[in-house]
Amino acid sequence: MLSNQTIAEVNAIQTVAIIPAYNESEHIVGVIYEAKKYVDQVIVIDDGSYDNTAELADVAGALVVKHSSNAGKGAAINTAFEITRQIMPQEIVMLDGDGQHDPRQIPFLLNALRKQNADMVIGSRFLRKNPIPVYRRIGQVVLNITTAMVSGVKLSDSQSGFRAFSWRAVKNCSFNETGFAVESEMQFLVGINHLKVAEVPITVNYDVRSKRSPVTHGFTVLFRVIALFFMRGAFSGHK
Repeated sequence: MLSNQTIAEVNAIQTVAIIPAYNESEHIVGVIYEAKKYVDQVIVIDDGSYDNTAELADVAGALVVKHSSNAGKGAAINTAFEITRQIMPQEIVMLDGDGQHDPRQIPFLLNALRKQNADMVIGSRFLRKNPIPVYRRIGQVVLNITTAMVSGVKLSDSQSGFRAFSWRAVKNCSFNETGFAVESEMQFLVGINHLKVAEVPITVNYDVRSKRSPVTHGFTVLFRVIALFFMRGAFSGHK
C-alpha cells in the first residue's frame, strides 16, 4: 500500500499511532496534533468519510489512507495493521478520532508495553473512576463478561478502543470482524497467539456526542461476540 519511496522515508520509525476515522472532521486535527507529541508517525485510516476528515488529517501531518466506502472499524484497523507491517515499528498505539480518548495518555500505554513486556495494553475505563452513563456501563459490563467467557481471556474493558501493541502482536494479528466487534476479536487472538496482555487506567470524554445508538451498538457487538465463539476454528489462520 505504500510506495518504496514512502517506505524508505518511514523506515526508521519506531512508534506509530493509528486512528480509524469516519466523519471526524470536528476532532481529527486536535487528536493528530496531540498524538504527534508522543509518536514518530500518525496514520489515519479514513473509512469512507463524506466530510473532509481525510483532507484535514493530511494537513495536520498524518499519513492518510482513504477507503472508497465505509467498510467498518475492523476493516480500517486491518488496513492500518497492513500498513504498519510495512513500516515495522516496535510500538503501535491505537485511539479513536472522535476526541473521546486523550492522546496525552499515550505514554501510559507505551510505558506499560515496555515495562511489563506486554504485547497488548488496554486502556481501561474501569480501572479509574470515569463518569460513564449508567446505560453504557451496564452494556459494557455485559460485553466484558460475555467476551471473557467465550474467549477465555478476562479483561476489565473488552471494548476499549485505546490500545497499544507490540510489533509481535501486529505481525501475528489480522481480523475477520469488519465492525465494532473487532476489539472483542482481539481478546480471542490474545489467547490463540499466546500474547501477553496488560491494562492501564484511562479517562474518557463522554461529552463527545456519539454518532451511533449505544443500545444498537451494544447488541450488535454482543451478537458478533457469540458468533466469534462458534467461529473459533477460523482463527487458526491468524497465526
